[in-house]
Amino acid sequence: MAHARAQTVDALREWQIDDDIVEALRLIVSELVTNAMVHTASRNIEATVSVTATEAIVTVTDQGLFGTPVAREARAEEENGRGLALVDALATRWGSTPLADGTQVEAAVALPEQTAGAL
Repeated sequence: MAHARAQTVDALREWQIDDDIVEALRLIVSELVTNAMVHTASRNIEATVSVTATEAIVTVTDQGLFGTPVAREARAEEENGRGLALVDALATRWGSTPLADGTQVEAAVALPEQTAGAL
């Protein structure tokens, strides 16, 4: 998981993405990779980051066949269960796609207009 976070941060900084967006995507990739590790029996988990003219996108693909991930509201005393709620709060959009051999979850954060125009 640390490797996925570091590579995400390195790529976004190389592309000169705003620090606030880098931090949001660092947290998002951490949560999505953690969910794939905890909730699937995946032997391989792949995380990618990309940037378009309008947004920065993190995609995590796993071998989990457990259906669509759903954000839930954790009770105050629960130590876990807030990951997708955090993704939902940080991302401009997010969703999942079932694959023949797993699940792909994508989360995007909109780029400020000045950043989007510079790419």
